Amino acid sequence: MGESYLTEKQLRVLELRAQGYTQREIAEMLGTTRENVCILESRAKRNVEKARRTLIAFESLSPVRVVIEEGESIFSAPHRILRQADMHGIKVVHTRTSLVSLLRRFAGRALQGNTFISKVEVLVLRSGKVLVRV
Repeated sequence: MGESYLTEKQLRVLELRAQGYTQREIAEMLGTTRENVCILESRAKRNVEKARRTLIAFESLSPVRVVIEEGESIFSAPHRILRQADMHGIKVVHTRTSLVSLLRRFAGRALQGNTFISKVEVLVLRSGKVLVRV
């Protein structure tokens, strides 16, 4: 599986628990005590939570900010968003077409036809996710 913040035993315990096995059954399979399985599971869950919080913190670091100005076409905005993301080494999880759809969905009240009638802020997170603020 490659590098992980979990040991092989922690991963195995979580996998077996996800399959519905009890801690006692896992202990028997692994040749250890239920208490040891409990400790492995607890530490694994704690490490997973730390990793999740780390990812959230990383994503929030200096997102790329693109301001779409009043009068700009909805069809020119995706190019600017993707270009800015590229300049910061971020691979956006959307295509130009899906960015247009995203802008229509979340900035609809800032649009009249295909033209923005007010400023819209677009944030590109380190993960490549895109947030639209009106």
